[in-house]
Amino acid sequence: MGCCGHDFESKEKIKQAVFKNNLEFKHANPKTEEEFVQFRDRRPNMDLRNGVCRNLVEEKGCYLCPLHPARHGKDLRIGHCDTEYLCKTATLFDKWSEEKKKKFVAFVESKKLDNTDYSILMDNNSLLKEFTEFEKHQNQTS
Repeated sequence: MGCCGHDFESKEKIKQAVFKNNLEFKHANPKTEEEFVQFRDRRPNMDLRNGVCRNLVEEKGCYLCPLHPARHGKDLRIGHCDTEYLCKTATLFDKWSEEKKKKFVAFVESKKLDNTDYSILMDNNSLLKEFTEFEKHQNQTS
C-alpha cells in the first residue's frame, strides 16, 4: 500500500479509515472516468485519514485503489497520488539478486500476515529489519 498511505497509526485505524472511504465511495457510486476523478478530487492529495489515502477502499475482502490502471486501463492516480513512492524494502528488493528476492518472499510468506499487517510492517521497515537479522543469523550458522 505504498502509494496508499504512510505512517499508518494502527491496524484498527486503517480499518476505520477504509470503512469511511468505502462509505464515501458507495455514496459517490462512480461509473465514468470523470466520476472517478471527481471522487478522487473530493479531498486534496496527501490529505490522509489515519495515515491512509482517502481513495483506498475494500472490495470482496481486498484493499484496492479504484483509480488504479488495472481497473481503467488508464492511471487515474497520476497527478493526485504518490505513485512513485517505494518503501525502503521495495527499493532494496529491486536491487537484490533473484536468490535473495526468493528468500525474502519465502520469509514474508512464512509470517502468514494479512494485507494490513504486511503493509504496516513494510512501511515501518520491521520486515526488512527482521529479514536482515534472519539472514545474518543464517550466514553465521552456515
